[in-house]
Amino acid sequence: MKKKARKSPGNNNVKAVIGLGNPGNRYRSTRHNAGFLLLDALTVRHHLRMKAGKGEYMIALSDDEATAYVKPLTYMNKSGTAARDLLRHYDIMPEDMLILHDDLDLSLGKMKFKDGGSAGTHNGLRSVIYALGSDAFPRLKIGIDIEGRRENWSPEDFVLSRFSPLEEKVLEEIIPLASDAVDVYVAEGLGSAMNRYNQRSLKQE
Repeated sequence: MKKKARKSPGNNNVKAVIGLGNPGNRYRSTRHNAGFLLLDALTVRHHLRMKAGKGEYMIALSDDEATAYVKPLTYMNKSGTAARDLLRHYDIMPEDMLILHDDLDLSLGKMKFKDGGSAGTHNGLRSVIYALGSDAFPRLKIGIDIEGRRENWSPEDFVLSRFSPLEEKVLEEIIPLASDAVDVYVAEGLGSAMNRYNQRSLKQE
């Protein structure tokens, strides 16, 4: 049987969806792993199975091989290594890569697409920008801020803490909505996804 040739994103509009987080049971339910949680939900939704990639990441390809769903294995602060390996192997441009990540400036239950820009205080994004030499890639930010966080937590301790049972219920509601948003991004592009989802939150559902 003739082996199927690997698709080239430049000719086939392949996109990459990369969830940021830390691997291992220790970090599984922490706030910093919101990107992993969303990526997992997407692979379950589309009946995909993750496998080892050609670099420090796990990958699942959509049935039409037009979308790569990716989880870096490098830990958050070195996420750029995995992103760079992926883009080089599949010849994907940064603008065709959507990063899913937690965001301290958004309240839990909210999400927002952003078309490039600085990393702010997010070390995972900072690593990706440094490794690629570009900040011209879209992101979907998943809010994790809660009332009292600034008074009671340092940012470092907060992002590595676990969601409370009540917060997990909020997360269980926003993840399906965020999954819908990613599907729109994949099918229709960033502009459509931003127009349809950037003004939405659980309060509007």
